[in-house]
Parts: sequence; structure tokens; C-alpha cells
Amino acid sequence: MEKYNEDEFIMFICQKVKGIGEKTAIRISGYMEDLKNFYYNTGRLSNFKTDSGRQVVKNEQIEKIKKVINKYISDITKDIKKLWIEALVLDFVERNLEELRNTTLDSLLINPFLVKAFGFDDHREVVTFYFYQKITRSIVTSWGFTVEGLLLSSGAKLTEMPGFDIKIHRNQKNYQIQIKSSPNTMSIEQVRQLNTHIKNIRNKIKNIPILGMTYGTKRQINNQIQSTLINYPNSVLIGRELWNFIADENGYCQKVLNWIDITMQSNPTQFSDELEEKKESLIQDWEQNWGKGRESIEIVLDNFI
Repeated sequence: MEKYNEDEFIMFICQKVKGIGEKTAIRISGYMEDLKNFYYNTGRLSNFKTDSGRQVVKNEQIEKIKKVINKYISDITKDIKKLWIEALVLDFVERNLEELRNTTLDSLLINPFLVKAFGFDDHREVVTFYFYQKITRSIVTSWGFTVEGLLLSSGAKLTEMPGFDIKIHRNQKNYQIQIKSSPNTMSIEQVRQLNTHIKNIRNKIKNIPILGMTYGTKRQINNQIQSTLINYPNSVLIGRELWNFIADENGYCQKVLNWIDITMQSNPTQFSDELEEKKESLIQDWEQNWGKGRESIEIVLDNFI
């Protein structure tokens, strides 16, 4: 099945409902035939039964599906590409808000050596530093999966070529693309590994290797890439040129940013407020458990070494 088409969008919606797994979602997608029918006639799922007469989808699940549909589909007349991008971004934000809300003191990986090296003597500094570190790492990891989905929904396909993430078939050529989020996330060893993959496909007819970076400018690309990557800078697409190339549309990158902006205006989140509230909550938990100041820090560090 092609990724990020209408069938997969129906499956994405259904699997947001507890008790509906991939196999059932696939059956629902086949039963509903297309996204518009799924959107307008969700209630007909009550007629979807097994040979023995058992409903495949329970009535309460159907009601929950309707709620998920209303959450992720603002306008069914929109192009599937746009629907996917809106849904992926909403899902990304929701998952990271859940991660934020579920953060506890026990989940903060406090490094006693760094605490000593930076001279932290206020417990609020320790909590703030490691709380922001945990949330930032979670967001960066989660965004990596989301941004690949955005690129796939924009026109790319998954590739079977080792060392590459996606591909674009255009003008009788396969552009094999390794994706990195930013222009400075590759070590010299990673660049050398990519060079090995590039050499492996250069002899294969009609395969063109590309390093794609989803944001940034060429002047921000690190020295390891500039000095080591085979055929640099011709083997690199960065920022808007990557997005425009994937979609084969000038101005597509700005269009995606506008879609995200409009989506989040209609579904506002107070992420910064929740971030501060959770930080203060963790500080209060610290104080209740271990007290305040340097003395409390020493008590906590004894548990991490």
C-alpha cells in the first residue's frame, strides 16, 4: 500500500481509537472505500459485520472515530496532501504535550558530574536544566519521525536503497535522499558512511544520491559535510529547495509553513505555559521530597552515583 494516501489516512484515524489495531483499521478502510465516504457516512460502520453477525466496530468506537475525524479533518474538500500535513503536525504536538504532562522527577536523568562542573547550587537550576533537556530531546526525536511523514505526504516515496530514507522518481531517474533535520547534525564518521552509500549506488543506472536537510541555509552547513561529502555542494538540498524539489513545486515550502500556521491557529496550544507550569510543579515536588538549596542537591546526587 502506498504511504500517506486516503486508505492510510482512514487507518490513521481509526487507530487513534482504543481497541482498533492495524488489522481492523485495514478492514475498515476497505469497507468504507474512500475518505469522503468514511467522513460523511461513519455511522454505516455499525453495518460492518463478520460472517457470524458480530459488529467489527463497536458503537462506542464509532462515536470515538467521529470525534477523531472532527479533530483531524477540518475540511474534507482539502487535498489529501494537505490533510496529511495538518494531521501529522497536530499529532506531533499532541504527543509532545502528553510527554510533557507525564514528566516526573524520576524521569529526569541528572548527571552529578555536570551538576558539579556547572556549579549548580540552587535546586531550581538543576530541575530547570534537566527538565528542558529531557523535553528538548523528546521533541527532536519525535520531530524526526514527523518530518519524514511530511516529506512522504508531499510526494516522496520510501526507498529500499541502503543508507537512504526516501526517493523521488522524476525524469526517468531515482533521486535517493538521506534526510537530516538540520545542517549541523552529521559527524565526520556519518558523512563518511554516507559517502560509502553514495559510491555503492553511483554505478547503478539512474540513481542520483542526495543529502537533504529540512531547514537551514548552505552557509550553516558544517565543515564535515562541506569538506568531505562527495560532489558537494551539488549533492545537497537544504531548506526550501528540498521541500520544493520533493513536491516539484516552487514555493511549496512556504505553503507547508502556512498550512501549519493556519492549523495551529485553529487548534491553539499553550505549550510555553504548560512548560512553565510543569517546571514549577517539578520544583515543588523536589522541595517536598528533599528540601531546598545546595543541601537538597547533595541528597539527590547521592541517588545518582
